[in-house]
Amino acid sequence: MFEFFKKLFKKDNQEQSLIDTLKKDHQKLIEVYTKISNAINKDDFEQTKILVKEFVGEYNKHILLEDVELYVALEEKYKEKKQILRTIKTIEKDMNNITKTITFFERKYKEITPNNKDLFLEEFRNIGRVLTQRVELEEERLYPLLHK
Repeated sequence: MFEFFKKLFKKDNQEQSLIDTLKKDHQKLIEVYTKISNAINKDDFEQTKILVKEFVGEYNKHILLEDVELYVALEEKYKEKKQILRTIKTIEKDMNNITKTITFFERKYKEITPNNKDLFLEEFRNIGRVLTQRVELEEERLYPLLHK
């Protein structure tokens, strides 16, 4: 009987640890996003380029963790609850579209210059809006599913 509670407690701790890590990732992404904003507003194009690479690296690390651990755990937990599973799959698919947008953005802006700064800023701000909404969705609706 005690083994059951030990396993349950261990699983809860692992789930909470995963959520804590994912939330820390969100904070890191916001931090790097802010640094990019500051650099581009100072016309520091070289620093902006470096920070965009850092941002994409942090983003990819976060997505990998979600793919390998979060979605696998959620899909296993809700395999019998088709409606919730469909919602999880939709959220996962939406994230794949965001990933494609960020990858395209990074490739498009290998060089940032005064000539493409305005377009860079427009697309960069759009990514910021989308990611802000996404972070809210994950932290308010997706991550709590792990504890239900």
